[in-house]
Amino acid sequence: MTTLVDSWARLTTGRVTRFPALRGVFTPRSVVYGLVLIILLAQVALPIAILLFTSFKDARPTDADFFSLSFTLENFRDAFASGRLLSVTWTTVQFAGGSTLVALALGTFLAWIVARTNAPFRNLVGVLTIVQMAVPGILVPVAWTFLASPKIGAINVAWRNLTGTEGTLFNVYSMQGLILVDGLTMVPMVYLFVVTVFSSMNSSLEEAAEVSGASKLRAVRDISLPLAAPGIAAVAIMALMRAWEAFEIPWFLGVNEKIFTYASEIYLRTSTPPSNVGLVSTYAVFMLLGAVVMIWWYDRFNQAGERYAVISGKNFSSVRMDLGRWRVPVAILTFAVLTLVILLPLFMLLWMSLNPFFRQFSWEAVTSLSLESYVAALQTPNILQGFMNSLLVGVLASIGVLTLSTLAAWFSARRVPGGRLLYLLTSVPMALPNVIVGVSFLWIFLITPLPIYSTHWALVIAYITIIIAVVSRLVSARMLQISSELEEAAQVVGASFARAIWTIVVPLLSPALLAGALITMVMSFRELQTTLYLAGPQTRTAAVVMFDMAGDGQFSTVAAFGIVTFAVLLVGLVGCNRLNARMGLEGGL
Repeated sequence: MTTLVDSWARLTTGRVTRFPALRGVFTPRSVVYGLVLIILLAQVALPIAILLFTSFKDARPTDADFFSLSFTLENFRDAFASGRLLSVTWTTVQFAGGSTLVALALGTFLAWIVARTNAPFRNLVGVLTIVQMAVPGILVPVAWTFLASPKIGAINVAWRNLTGTEGTLFNVYSMQGLILVDGLTMVPMVYLFVVTVFSSMNSSLEEAAEVSGASKLRAVRDISLPLAAPGIAAVAIMALMRAWEAFEIPWFLGVNEKIFTYASEIYLRTSTPPSNVGLVSTYAVFMLLGAVVMIWWYDRFNQAGERYAVISGKNFSSVRMDLGRWRVPVAILTFAVLTLVILLPLFMLLWMSLNPFFRQFSWEAVTSLSLESYVAALQTPNILQGFMNSLLVGVLASIGVLTLSTLAAWFSARRVPGGRLLYLLTSVPMALPNVIVGVSFLWIFLITPLPIYSTHWALVIAYITIIIAVVSRLVSARMLQISSELEEAAQVVGASFARAIWTIVVPLLSPALLAGALITMVMSFRELQTTLYLAGPQTRTAAVVMFDMAGDGQFSTVAAFGIVTFAVLLVGLVGCNRLNARMGLEGGL
């Protein structure tokens, strides 16, 4: 690798010396910057541009006159005239807002328990959060279908047996059901961010309130929550953005009752022929506008956070609140939340995987459990192919994401002219819902003369766009901790720009790079929306295979495949978390 890096430096320098006037322009550093800028523009700006362009066209991307300069507002008129756009928008607002409230309430409660109290079993919360990250998203609505569907849901069946009535305790196919299930899936994400906010607060403020006669509950209400409000609000907006683009839960649990959000509406219109490309893009444009507003709102709260600083270099303490007689009730409530978030869905998936067909809980069913579904899953070619496709795409996408994130972070941290632009380009995908990335790249790959559509490379390119915003922040935070003096010392003794990056920066970035690679790999197994638009018969990933099999009613096999995938991802998450802790990455994953 060193020889290759040095050869590149000599080749670039040799070409420049032939044109002395360009010696200060075409340096290895400037060439690398230009390449990164072009790639990021193609990854970020091009999908947005093609989406906007298509929304003003009445021709399909494959039509000869698609690139003509004739534009129309007919797609926008049709969307508003039918009333469908307003209906979908209102449904999405209800779904996203309700899910966010559920996740915020439960996630903040868990974060407060872990960071600020001496409640028993609080360390279990962090462990189960990692466990939930390893569950493929497609399995969540599948599990809740058999837990709370009106007719066969285990919860409703148990309720009817207990009360002797014909009623339903909880209908997962209602708007309330969609909100609860999606909110529960976001609880770990909210917890991970809010626990950092509570952990960094000065407990002396709460102690002073208690000394003055305030109760523990009042100290939390009047001191802890107001001081944490900006951080919690920023996390709430992140959860709102996540719910805004959610697909699996609205599709599996809402379609039968004709509850359509933006994501499920766009997929329905693109998967049901004949699809109106312009109208689909119009829906996507309004979905994108909502996401952009939320990003702007998120930045506003982050900027306001400095006014609520509670950490200083003087008299800082972090003492946990003694719950006293409330320890047991709080522990029971914590366990109840964790049961709803992760234990109950996982148990249902495991139960389904051990039965060749779904059975209600009974002693007879317990005595006839078997591993037939696991054997069938491991012998099914589509399943093995899907697993290998996810693995291959994850590895390739990891290389692309880490390379772009590292270079963009370096140019930004070293304040190179134009470096801020690279950082902003890696941030823009935060405002791009995954369904929009999938639709946009679908149009792009249909237009391009290169045979990219339905190949592994199509998935890699799209995955880089949807993942880079998360990984680049992880890498940028680590990059800011690396002094530029180390690279300068290497260059003083003759190392080229590329060699200094490879031998100095990359090893010091290794904890963040390892975490970023793992995030990318997990996403390659979990991502569904983008893959549905871009995968072909031979490139279907694990998530798409599970999606198709669930649609065909092969729930036992899906559950078995999901449990195996979950186990593999969980081992990787736990192993990487421990390795990062040893290597010094603050907080692990």
